[in-house]
Amino acid sequence: MVQNTYEISPKKAQILAHDIRWEIMQHLSSDDALYAKSIAKKLNLSEQKVHYHLTKLRDAGLLVPIGIKPIKRGRAKLFKPVANQFVLSLAKYGVTNEETAFNKVISRAFCKNGRFIGKIVVGSAEPHGRYDAISRDGFLTGELCWYLGNHLSKQKGFVPNYVTTDLLYNKVMRNKKTNLILIGGHITNTLTAHYNEILKSKFDMYFSENSIRSNSKDFSHPAHGMVALFQNPEAIDFWILILAGVRSLGTQAAIYAIVSDCCDLLGDGMEFATILLGESKDSLHINGVKKIEIKSL
Repeated sequence: MVQNTYEISPKKAQILAHDIRWEIMQHLSSDDALYAKSIAKKLNLSEQKVHYHLTKLRDAGLLVPIGIKPIKRGRAKLFKPVANQFVLSLAKYGVTNEETAFNKVISRAFCKNGRFIGKIVVGSAEPHGRYDAISRDGFLTGELCWYLGNHLSKQKGFVPNYVTTDLLYNKVMRNKKTNLILIGGHITNTLTAHYNEILKSKFDMYFSENSIRSNSKDFSHPAHGMVALFQNPEAIDFWILILAGVRSLGTQAAIYAIVSDCCDLLGDGMEFATILLGESKDSLHINGVKKIEIKSL
């Protein structure tokens, strides 16, 4: 979900005001999601120069990745602006840079003294679990890690190696109490399956096969996803964030909600659960978040 308005600092305004970057942002806001080579062709620039300016915009938090496009020699990242309008304001009100998923969720629940404490757990790419399933959500972990790293690299004591698969976590680290970010639904991530009943009792919500149920309603579209934050019932000093979907598209939508700072999806309190519907033009890529189905505390 691209925000309507995003307030920027003078420093970010200087980055955005560069002629080439401004043209890039105009094309990205008016066209379908583009990648570096397609932008270079439109602007008659070298691909290397476009990559340079995309990096500047992305590092400033003005662009967000929304998917991967298969191309002739591999894959290319697709981008969109984080907002339709950018505002430079002297007043301290409205949408501000402090209203981020990092500050509203990650910093409060997963960080101590500016340091990330926890594990990101994604389903294994090996057949496993009740359904002998194979996870294809690994690339989404990279998008989330980029988002966290962009914030955590500015913090003291940043430790980058915090990702594991569910199989490795269950075999090696299961008894170590920590915060958890779980990527993927109950079919591909055994830790999501483990906390299934907790979601049912706490949020009146549970995963059934290929659907999410809440308040006696079923949400079974492939792009339906869930973002849920709750206290770890096995270690009350720690937290669990689940980013999962009915299918891979739904999990993409949940990740997208975090990395694009869709704060209207997040709860004002520490615990919340939101079911959302991702916006997609094909069966592989999420372009945004179409709507919120249910938001509960």
